[in-house]
Amino acid sequence: MRGRLRELKKRLDYVKARAAGQEPIQAKLFESYQKAGAKRLPGKQQLAVSAIGASTLPVAMVEITRKTLPALAAQPDVVAVLPNQKIQLIRPKQVNYSELIRREIKDGLTWGLKQLDIPRLWKTTKGEHINVAVLDTGVHGEHPALGGRVKDFVVIDPLGRRITANPTFDSGQHGTHVCGTIAGGKTPDGVTIGVAPEANLFVAGVLIGDATLRTLLEGISWAVEKGADIINMSLGFSYYEPLFDEVFNTLIDQYDILPVVAIGNENHGNSSSPGNAPNAFAVGAVEKMSRGKLEVAFFSSGASLVFPGEEPNALVTKPDVVAPGVQIFSCIPPEKRPDGTYEYAYMDGTSMTTPHVAGVAALLMAAKPDAPVTAIINALKETAKHPKGAQYRPDNRWGYGLIQPVEALKAIG
Repeated sequence: MRGRLRELKKRLDYVKARAAGQEPIQAKLFESYQKAGAKRLPGKQQLAVSAIGASTLPVAMVEITRKTLPALAAQPDVVAVLPNQKIQLIRPKQVNYSELIRREIKDGLTWGLKQLDIPRLWKTTKGEHINVAVLDTGVHGEHPALGGRVKDFVVIDPLGRRITANPTFDSGQHGTHVCGTIAGGKTPDGVTIGVAPEANLFVAGVLIGDATLRTLLEGISWAVEKGADIINMSLGFSYYEPLFDEVFNTLIDQYDILPVVAIGNENHGNSSSPGNAPNAFAVGAVEKMSRGKLEVAFFSSGASLVFPGEEPNALVTKPDVVAPGVQIFSCIPPEKRPDGTYEYAYMDGTSMTTPHVAGVAALLMAAKPDAPVTAIINALKETAKHPKGAQYRPDNRWGYGLIQPVEALKAIG
């Protein structure tokens, strides 16, 4: 525990140092852009510019016009210009309030946890001291299945402002369901729903109201400042934005934080950003068919993206891996219905797959605290099982294949 706290303090000190180094660069850019704007737009008040978060990410919000956009792009410190696009929840394909099936009651855990052989990893670790940030619709932190797991909560409003809220709340059901799959405990029937039941949850309600890319970036920045090891994102926007990989580069290469992103529910041949960014760790969904056979769910997105003229990595294939994502049982905020109050539900979607992978990553990080994020990613990819064999990896349905957590732990060494 002490070693873990020392490492976390070291990383947070590094985050602060990076932010301090970023601030003068940002200030210089703002000043230069304002001067360029004054020349191109005589008589107009200064263009609006503002930092995002505590400058932990090398991103900022600036107002542009048709005349000033070229001046912004010409700034030497500007790597990419992204529109403040709306983001949305990657919605479940189906919600079913039926009773927990007999098999899961008998097994004492959900089919997803059984399929991934999670109990074998629990002999080593249950994710203790690992911080998982969930950027979603919020969380009903008082749910009995999440007792004590939610360590911090914030609402990010459409203007990017951080709002403290107590008690925690979920603007829908999605965020609570995701949190339950990552770190939930047992249902009254004794069924364990969480992959890493001792991990810490840091939840940002970024999908409350008219969410935009700025809202998401503010949530990511908050997660970094809180010491997240993993960021779970079951959200996205519809167009392809390859430049989002600059954000993921910062998370993975600079801060050693793993972003786990749903690839989307738009069916084969499509994908959602930022899950389709080249360096995103994107997750698709599998379902259990008759006689126990696994197949990629019909709704699970996947695509091969080609960039003419960009060498050597002109082809990006997503998703990276797949995991259970159909008929996933987890907790929801209490909902009164004519036949009673429901606190658990089944949901389908790549949104349900992503927390399985985030939870597995938490187990691997807890078991191998010295392993860098890149080692976690590589182990999950290389040990994943493709039904047609390793020579078909990766493809745009299975990616590298179904994750094999026990084998991934062995591969890390």
